[in-house]
Amino acid sequence: MIKALFFDVDGTLVSFRQKFLSDGLMADLAALRERGIQIFLSTGRALQDLERTGMLRGARFDGYVTINGQFCCDGDGVPFRDRPIDLDDMRGAYQVMRDNPGIAALLEGNGESWLTRIDDRVREIYRFLHTEPYPVCPLEELISGRVYQFVPFVSTEEAKPFLDVMPGCIHTRWHPMGLDIMPRDGGKDVGVRAAMERYGLARDEIMAFGDGENDMPMLRLAGTAVAMGNAEEPVKELADYVTAEVEADGVSQALRHFGLLS
Repeated sequence: MIKALFFDVDGTLVSFRQKFLSDGLMADLAALRERGIQIFLSTGRALQDLERTGMLRGARFDGYVTINGQFCCDGDGVPFRDRPIDLDDMRGAYQVMRDNPGIAALLEGNGESWLTRIDDRVREIYRFLHTEPYPVCPLEELISGRVYQFVPFVSTEEAKPFLDVMPGCIHTRWHPMGLDIMPRDGGKDVGVRAAMERYGLARDEIMAFGDGENDMPMLRLAGTAVAMGNAEEPVKELADYVTAEVEADGVSQALRHFGLLS
C-alpha cells in the first residue's frame, strides 16, 4: 500500500514552459493529503528557490528533501538532515575559481544562495530556470562552511578541474552548462531514506516521480518509480511506469493509473 509520494519539481510538477503548479495538480495534491497519503518534495533546488519563484503557489507538503538531499525538513521546517560540503573540498573549488576568474558558480546554502559573478551564461541559465539571479558574493564565501551544493556553470570539459580537487563529492548534470556538486554521502536517495526513517516508511510504501539524471537514485530506491513523459531515456528505462508529459498532466494521470485518486 502506497503511503507516501516523493515529487521532483522541475520537469515533474512544473515544466520549463509551464512555470507554476497547475490548478488541477494543486487540487490533486490537496486530495492526496485528505486521503492520508503523505506528499514530499525531492528537488535539487533549495527552499529559498521555491519561495522566491512562487512556482508551487503555496501548496503544502508533509516534508521537503531539498538541495539534492543535503537539507531535509518536515512541513514545519524542522530539519532531519543537514549536510554541507566539507571544507577541504570547498577549498579546492575556491582555488580553481581563483585560477579561472571567468567561471561563474552558484553557492546553495540553507536559507541563502549566492552567485560568484553574473555574466551572459548566468543570465541565460536563469532565464531557463525562470528564477531571478541571486546576489553576487565575495569568492571567500566558498570557504565559509555554509555551502550545501556547489554549482559551477561549466561544460563537461570545464568541470574536470573542479571534480579533480573535490574527491569527497559526487555530481549530477541538469543543464549543458549546469553541474550540481554535493557531498559523496548525498543525493536524492539519501534524502528520501532520511525521510523514510523520520516518518517510518518502508520502501514498498513509497512512490517517486522524476524526469532527470539527479532523480535516478531516488527512483531506484522507491518501491514504485514513475518517469515523466518528458524524462530522459535512461530515466524511463528504470521506471515502473512512464506517464504523460508535465503539460499533459502526467502526474495526475499516474495518480489515477495507480488508483490513488479517482
